[in-house]
Amino acid sequence: MTKKAKIVLLAGSLLLGGAALQPHAPAQARTVHLTAYNTSTVVSGTVEGAEIMPFHLALREGQRLDVLCHSRKKGVFFVVKDPSGTVIYKSAESPQPDRWTGQAAFPGKYTLAVYQQHPATRKGQPAFFRLHLTVAEASDTGLTP
Repeated sequence: MTKKAKIVLLAGSLLLGGAALQPHAPAQARTVHLTAYNTSTVVSGTVEGAEIMPFHLALREGQRLDVLCHSRKKGVFFVVKDPSGTVIYKSAESPQPDRWTGQAAFPGKYTLAVYQQHPATRKGQPAFFRLHLTVAEASDTGLTP
């Protein structure tokens, strides 16, 4: 093999290797629709590496949201943000990182974002997850807004 061919192969492999290290494009947010007759659902997906998978859910003031996150891999967590974008819960900082119950302080679109925080994240490994979401009215919970 000639010196020129070796240089071309080396340059090509460096370009391809660099492209593989680029971060994933952010995942598109999915909207979760619930009705008065269907107050719970299960959504699922796969996060890869440092990817964040967002879900939007419209809540009225006083509604209670129950979240249960299942994954076979360790290090899969979620955050909950209120309509203003303020983080109101981080499961990675909780003693029970797979569940959360909270009440909507005001109406709007809340965001649940699933992500990995584990050595597998740096390796770009995928992790499947399943979120069980239940919304209850304040009158059903005994709580008042």
